[in-house]
Amino acid sequence: MRIHPRKPLRRTLPALALLAAALAPAMASADETCPIPIDDVKAAIEAFASKASSEDSGAKGDFKSTTGSDYANFYWDHFTNVNGSGDDTTKFITKAYDLTKFAGALPEGQVQKSMPPSVSISMGNAMELAEAAADDANTKLDLAELRCDQNTEDAALAAALDQLDSGTVDKFRKAKKTACKLVHFAADLQDKKAQLDKIRTEGYPLFHLKAKDKKNFAGKERTIQIRADLRLYPEYPGDAEDQKFLFGDIKGLNLSYNSYFKWSDNNWEPLNIYQYLISESDEKDEVCFPKIKLSSSVKVATCVRVSNISSSSVTLKVRGKYWYNDDSGAVSLGEQTIPAPFGYLQDVSNMKDKKMADLQKKLVNRISSAMGQYGGMIEQAQEWKEACGG
Repeated sequence: MRIHPRKPLRRTLPALALLAAALAPAMASADETCPIPIDDVKAAIEAFASKASSEDSGAKGDFKSTTGSDYANFYWDHFTNVNGSGDDTTKFITKAYDLTKFAGALPEGQVQKSMPPSVSISMGNAMELAEAAADDANTKLDLAELRCDQNTEDAALAAALDQLDSGTVDKFRKAKKTACKLVHFAADLQDKKAQLDKIRTEGYPLFHLKAKDKKNFAGKERTIQIRADLRLYPEYPGDAEDQKFLFGDIKGLNLSYNSYFKWSDNNWEPLNIYQYLISESDEKDEVCFPKIKLSSSVKVATCVRVSNISSSSVTLKVRGKYWYNDDSGAVSLGEQTIPAPFGYLQDVSNMKDKKMADLQKKLVNRISSAMGQYGGMIEQAQEWKEACGG
């Protein structure tokens, strides 16, 4: 009888074990042969996150040095209040006003009755404005690479993020959010500078009114009239250097009047532009400017009383006061409440100051610095992907 040799028994392995056996050698082989470990990409992401955080802190310090701590804190908090705490940078906006049609004198007899239209600067618009700010600062920024207006990342970076831990992914998202926020800040300053140019020469109009009355001056009746063209100007003739540098605050705001007086049958007499400084105290008494001679026997003055002012409106009363024949009389334009974004206009006015241009330049340089680190991170991710097939 022939004896056949016994064949070795073939054992059946569970499907999961077979899958693990098949994959393990390939994975081990990839890790062993890849010359650039994914940890290098992780380190680059952490470096970008550190740089973004550092530049954000530095930018806030620059704002504090220029505008004061209170305003800087408000500025940072306001962005969060408007945009929330989410990571979707494509939805980031900055609130502003369009002053395009709100410049120059109003027609005679009119009072400003409405606020200028509110606008939102989108992320895409912000990137364009920030690049324009960089051009003004003789710096080149290409913000498309940062993808603030997109929800997709560079292909190599996206591949790396898919393999990295959630903590590293969160660091990247937070860093990108911070960098895109700084882009919006640069855009906001650039937009306010453009708004400044719209009202620099013509002013922001509040009212253009005229009134007349008959008054008795120690037995002599005369007709007296006043016309006042009230505007807010970002610059004032002669004393621009004396203006207070304030942010988000209407205390200390200067209002400019073109005043015209008419005495009896005489012609209208224009007076020089006056600046009225709204008191920082709660003083609500009427303030009269120095008397001006209309003739050898008649003097006049513009008198103003501000009864209320906020970041969105002002209530004031303007009178023309006449002195004649050892007596006085006045004609009033009545009390007017005028809506206007005074807080925003104050910030726009401040853009004329050199230190605001310096602040904007520092902000552009900080964005450029963060972009340098971002570019290094992208290069690292691309090298890893090309070498390791990630």
